[in-house]
Amino acid sequence: MKAMRVIFGATMMLAGFLLFLVQPMLAKFILPWFGGSATTWTVCMLFFQLALLAGYAYAHAITAPLSPRAQAVLQLAVLCAAALALPVTPSDALKPPPSGDPRQQILLLLAVCAGAPYAVLAATSPLLQRWLHFLQPEAKPSRYFALSNLGSFAGLLAYPFVFEPLLPGAAQTRAWSAGFALYGLMFGVCAMAVLRAPKQMMAPAAPAPEVAARGGRAAGWIIWSALGSALLLAVTCRITQWSAVVPFLWVLPLGLYLLTLAVAFGNPRLYARRWTFALFCALAAAALVPAQPALPGALQAQIGLQCAVLFLGCLICHCEMAALQPPPLKLPAFYLATAAGGALGGLLVTLAAPAAFSDYWEHPLVLTVIAALGALAVARAGGGRARLTALAGLAVFAAGLALLISDLADNSGAVVARARNFYGVVEVLKAARDDPREASLVLRQAGIDQGLQYTSPARRMEPACAYSFAGGAGRAMAGRRARTGGGPLRIGIIGLGAGMMAAHGAAGDTLRFYEINPAVTEMARRHFTFLAQSRAAVEIVPGDGRLALEREASAGEKNDFDVLLIDAFRGAAPPMHLMTREAFAIYLEHLAPAGVLGVNFDLGTFEMAPLHRGLAAEFGLGVRWVETPPGDTCENPAGWALYSRDAAFWSDPAVAAALSPWRDNKAVTLLWSDADSSLLSILRWRGLY
Repeated sequence: MKAMRVIFGATMMLAGFLLFLVQPMLAKFILPWFGGSATTWTVCMLFFQLALLAGYAYAHAITAPLSPRAQAVLQLAVLCAAALALPVTPSDALKPPPSGDPRQQILLLLAVCAGAPYAVLAATSPLLQRWLHFLQPEAKPSRYFALSNLGSFAGLLAYPFVFEPLLPGAAQTRAWSAGFALYGLMFGVCAMAVLRAPKQMMAPAAPAPEVAARGGRAAGWIIWSALGSALLLAVTCRITQWSAVVPFLWVLPLGLYLLTLAVAFGNPRLYARRWTFALFCALAAAALVPAQPALPGALQAQIGLQCAVLFLGCLICHCEMAALQPPPLKLPAFYLATAAGGALGGLLVTLAAPAAFSDYWEHPLVLTVIAALGALAVARAGGGRARLTALAGLAVFAAGLALLISDLADNSGAVVARARNFYGVVEVLKAARDDPREASLVLRQAGIDQGLQYTSPARRMEPACAYSFAGGAGRAMAGRRARTGGGPLRIGIIGLGAGMMAAHGAAGDTLRFYEINPAVTEMARRHFTFLAQSRAAVEIVPGDGRLALEREASAGEKNDFDVLLIDAFRGAAPPMHLMTREAFAIYLEHLAPAGVLGVNFDLGTFEMAPLHRGLAAEFGLGVRWVETPPGDTCENPAGWALYSRDAAFWSDPAVAAALSPWRDNKAVTLLWSDADSSLLSILRWRGLY
């Protein structure tokens, strides 16, 4: 009998492991196809929530009309059919076109690759827990749900620490497919136990009277589940907008989310309702205070604060949900309701919020709802002290909310335009200065300036900050122009921003911008005049720059750019899919033999010099550094790494005068590939890890 519990528990644990291992695996695989956008992960999460709901709905649908034996036979057949989708490796044929809604493309892609296997795995826990209740009625189903969540937690940790560093992308999906085959064998053993059991053991007992009494709690299951899911996605989106879209920052919040489920169903005594609520309100109030982390320590502190709020908020949601758990015979309905709530939360954050809100207002909104419902739960659970705790917690939270509203009111006059889409929030802001000559319009995305234009008529076509004539991009243009005898240049730029680089164009030049975000293109054309007033011929190619260049090369089009600039930062993080060996091979296909490749990079959080040196060594390029000119007043100064095979380029006076030698230490190099790139590698060089 004990062996039966072990095999059932191990099967549920393996199913949970595979369910949550595949999520960051496939998201990381397709991330470069969608411009490295943080929303790629939230859309993937929505798909997996919907697939989980489909699995639970299927399990619930077959439990009423079919006997456990018939369920076992049917599920074995469905499992074999789902195995036909293996391996779950996305095909290159599924790469998205340059236009269209990326959300629909991601959902369709994942449905084709992993929809059937994932739904089969999702049905495992509700089916096996119900079967085990017939075979061994004394077994506690909630313990097995906690075991499944621990398996899910292990799957999440396995990806960034085992699978990602040790296996390339295609090998990861093949290894996962082998794990699914092992799961199929283990599930078969469980099904055989049901088929061999005496018929009288598998007959359902009469429903207990308390089942009907608890039926009205289904709304509570859905609401608490939806709030936990919405908080997970809102917090994940917030921290990845600041930093980088990497699996570790996906896994950390999702792992904490699963840990709260394990506590809620495995050991609910760890949940101290009053103190958890009080601490949640205090930290949530601090998390609402506007803060754009600029330094590594501040970034880590903000991520830590947001994750602590996520843990406490989800602990409240999941423990309150678990307190409403029904008897074993009603578990399929319970799982279906909680899965529906999770999918509802995902739909609200991923689809409804971007349509309804011009900024990430869903984050403070979901915190407010959890605080309000949490206060009600605390007040109902105890006497005077509990009510006092509820009121005090709400007062602290309200103070943080008031600070947020006050800050928004103070800054509302500076916002000229704001747009939100799959790629994030884009704003045009008025930057007033005491000196009217310094007043400007600024384009900002993910809290980072993407270019500005002075409002003074005399300075409207004057490039500034990292785009000034004295900066790295300006030096690259001047040096290359000198090497061509002043002739016209072909210039490629991945990342449009405000279009400031168009101010560098001369008559006869061609500037081709590659811009993935249609909102950025619309803002640059409507609110800035660089594109319209440039002396050069300006072209804008929609879509991800790397994929667009790859398509052009496949079509036989080689641009022979004199200068190719990579200027695609969003937030403080490097564009990882644009900084790999494979990406640079594409760039060099389009670069003239003596051309210059420039990469804009932020130095506040990440030290990328080792990566630049490694890429230069891989392709036999020289690499040098140009810092932001002294005295620059920009809030987010950034330097440039310049690459060229032309040795004489570095000795040109326009270039040599700007070179910064202090990153020329050759002792440390690093090389990323599409299959092996880790943000921790460039944090480590700064001594943070």
